[in-house]
Amino acid sequence: MFDYWARNRDRFPGKTHVAVLMAENASGRFRRALEALAETVPLILIELRCWHGEAEAVLIPEIVVANQSLDLSETPAAASAAERTEADWCQQASDEAWAFKDAFVQWVEQNLGPVRVDYKPKSYVGLRVGRRVWAPLWLRQDGATIYLPDPDGSRSDEPSLAFESFEPRLSAAGITAAWVPNYNAMANPVSLRLRRVDLELPIVQQVLRASYEILQAGARPWSQRNAATATDESVAGGAVTSAPAATFPTRR
Repeated sequence: MFDYWARNRDRFPGKTHVAVLMAENASGRFRRALEALAETVPLILIELRCWHGEAEAVLIPEIVVANQSLDLSETPAAASAAERTEADWCQQASDEAWAFKDAFVQWVEQNLGPVRVDYKPKSYVGLRVGRRVWAPLWLRQDGATIYLPDPDGSRSDEPSLAFESFEPRLSAAGITAAWVPNYNAMANPVSLRLRRVDLELPIVQQVLRASYEILQAGARPWSQRNAATATDESVAGGAVTSAPAATFPTRR
């Protein structure tokens, strides 16, 4: 399984590759090793349950081990697992984290376009564009860590030109940004740690917009559309002025 997964990563570097193992019983001696691998590798282990009827047998897939960064909430196998609700998340999150979620969703819908908030995943609140999770929000005490698609559409181990252009300006604004290629099998490699006040920063808004736009059909990589910016912009030269303060919702 891992041999095919590794070969296909080399053969099709621009695609998302996930290792999937299906078994009748996944409780054998290799279970702990697979659980450890799933912490760092995009791995899914599916156990097949057999339901017996009067004249038929129905196989029901159930995900028993999976890398937490993978987007599985819309898959048939995930439907058999317990799902979280908005009420579950609201009860667990801090007041500020929930206010950040509301503010983030409001800003995106007012400035970028429609998103659907998905509360079903166990580890994050997902903002979906179409069927894809564009921005999973891993809620923290004072905000969230989010993982975005690369504005260049890159799914590489190495940072893209777009990320290398944005990262110094984000750092200068006090925003922690990282390239995390192993998140969601390279589909959401741009990590940002944000608080509510950070949504007012022009550089943060630019990154969100560029990441959202790359999901549109026929979109060109950000670094191609902004060639001069991607190659020449420095921290000093790329400074931007403050945008008017926005009004964000508070928790009800």
